[in-house]
Amino acid sequence: MEGYTLIAPPQGAWGRTARVAVAAGLAGAAATVLAGRALAARPTAPVEMVDYSKQHQDTVGGPGSPLAKQVVVGMDTNINLHTAWNDWPGWSAEMAPYWTEDMVYDFNYVGSWGFGATKTLHGWYEGEHMHFNAALPDSQWMDFIRAATNDTCTSASYGLARWAGEFAGVPPPPGAPWVRIRDLDFYLLEGRRIKINWCIIDVVDMFDQVGYHVLPPAPMPTEGYKAPNAMDGFPAPMSAAVDPDDTVRSLAAWKQALQEDYLLGTGDARWWAEQLTWYGPAGVGTAKTREQYVQHWLRPLHDAFSGIRLQMDLELCEGVYCGAHFYLWGNHTGEWFGEPASGKLVPIRCGAHARFDKQGRIVEGWLIIDTPRAFEAMGVDLFARARAQALALAPN
Repeated sequence: MEGYTLIAPPQGAWGRTARVAVAAGLAGAAATVLAGRALAARPTAPVEMVDYSKQHQDTVGGPGSPLAKQVVVGMDTNINLHTAWNDWPGWSAEMAPYWTEDMVYDFNYVGSWGFGATKTLHGWYEGEHMHFNAALPDSQWMDFIRAATNDTCTSASYGLARWAGEFAGVPPPPGAPWVRIRDLDFYLLEGRRIKINWCIIDVVDMFDQVGYHVLPPAPMPTEGYKAPNAMDGFPAPMSAAVDPDDTVRSLAAWKQALQEDYLLGTGDARWWAEQLTWYGPAGVGTAKTREQYVQHWLRPLHDAFSGIRLQMDLELCEGVYCGAHFYLWGNHTGEWFGEPASGKLVPIRCGAHARFDKQGRIVEGWLIIDTPRAFEAMGVDLFARARAQALALAPN
């Protein structure tokens, strides 16, 4: 094409739509022809055609993605498309390539639904999968953090869905309103398949959105569960742009921050910037300063529980983005979320994410806890509280 340049944009992964296209093998190069009357009137010498798509053979999950990110994004594509979601033969055929035969899917405590961590693909299908999707059908998920190594991966996401069916014994609000579902996942791979998926959603926050208030009012306003205030990719980080030195520095600081903040209760959150954004769980709210984070989250936690021990399941960083899934086990010896001391040993299941700045300080954080599980150990049924409010608010 004498006098013209054919420009083909590189194939990247710029969100769920692009990932679906890549995973389904449907990605194609869009061509833009740049021409003008001046060029047409004055032909140039022939220009060598360059196919940039062949220079950038991006993986699923984006350029430079570690293995675990590639596997999880491929699997998530099927989840997000709701492929044969209620047909076991079809769904299992789609999902089986991504999971080990002895896989474990570990979801929230779910009250009257009764299942705990499920084993095998069929166990997951009959457990969380069918129950959740019947209650909140066609949930659409937005991942805003996706950090990984070759054998671990984590994501922070929110879902948009109509609450249309019973959730763990709690009736849906009239009119099936839209809710935003705070969600996180942690994955451990064995070879090229997922062996364990730890998943938590903020159930109490979902209840709050529709007027089922099972905890006292939060001491801080809530700003939701938002994406990082940075241009590091969406979801962040884009692996090809990650500095490996940042990963090493962030992981060392992240490990110390978790030990000091959660296990020891020391240091007054010294790894956090003075000005920050920390998206706390329902019942706490959003902190904008380090002092607010300490005052409304860390101090109440350590005032309420003694003899804390930390059970770390998985922690990782990619660049300046980090995550950790862990349990705190503590003796409930003080008031917590308005609940007086029960004297019982309580598990507090936590999923935390953080973004560091170049000075090694945490400037943004996200936390979800399995509050109903902790309260169940204290002898309190938050699902029963929500159900009672739902029935009281239901039209006669």
